Amino acid sequence: MSTHPGVLHRISPPLVAFEHRPNPQFQASNTIVFLGGLFDGLLTVPYVPHIVSALPSSWALIEPILSSSYRQFGIASLGEDVAQIAQLVAYLRTLHPKGKVVLLGHSTGSQQVMHYSIHPGSSSRPKIDGAVFQASVSDRETLASILSSDDYRSTCAVAQSYISEGRGEDILPFEMTTSSFQTTPLSARRWISLASPGPDHEGEDDYFSSDFDDERLNKVFGELGKSGKRISFLYSGSDQYVPSTIDKSKLVEKWHQHVKRFGGRIDEESGILRGASHTLKEGGEPLEDLVARVLGFLDRLEEEDKS
Repeated sequence: MSTHPGVLHRISPPLVAFEHRPNPQFQASNTIVFLGGLFDGLLTVPYVPHIVSALPSSWALIEPILSSSYRQFGIASLGEDVAQIAQLVAYLRTLHPKGKVVLLGHSTGSQQVMHYSIHPGSSSRPKIDGAVFQASVSDRETLASILSSDDYRSTCAVAQSYISEGRGEDILPFEMTTSSFQTTPLSARRWISLASPGPDHEGEDDYFSSDFDDERLNKVFGELGKSGKRISFLYSGSDQYVPSTIDKSKLVEKWHQHVKRFGGRIDEESGILRGASHTLKEGGEPLEDLVARVLGFLDRLEEEDKS
């Protein structure tokens, strides 16, 4: 057990966000907004305190508690998440008008960052200066690898039948979802968003699958490149949620190419975190590598104003 000093910001009920401050009296002008994955909430991702303790005095890290946090993701949506993230970014822009804001998404948090950046309406959302995608795995490919093909298909079929009957917000039977999402209530709509069944794989959450053709890559990563912000992918090299058949290096390189093709800026240290698991709970060199790359990203972002 440990204590973590900071400030709780009340943005707009029910949205709150905790800003980590080693010295509660000191206020940094630049902010990293950390967005966790499924089941995550405040301080559930083990590497967050390590980033906080290494940050220069000009940066702070803030963790919002979204409507989808902890076990509420099954009845939430990326659209709802993005609306709340936009509220937080607008609040930070008011608090620090000259400060920078970076979104750092972990796991499904990466989908929130992508949705914020490219989904229709992105140009009207409060501006961010950079985006970091860490452990940006495909929920579709993960589910397909941990479930039998029969279980995957049958659950998708039941969820699609609910939606066609106008029952998309109804909760799927627990016996169909406990093997993948424990006892989290999961609506038919969110299952389809995450599982993204074929043939078209049009689930709203399906941003990082490895089988995208050029058209789909342009639609996702090309659009991200058009945003003009600095981008980094910090992909865990030993992520247990990525099927072993996927070449992680080739996958990330494809993302780089399509971002650059449309004028995007890939950070110099974007790439594979060798030996890193999904949450880097193992610590050691992979954790040190992650922290160093995040700090380098922030430093280069600040240097841009000086050049």
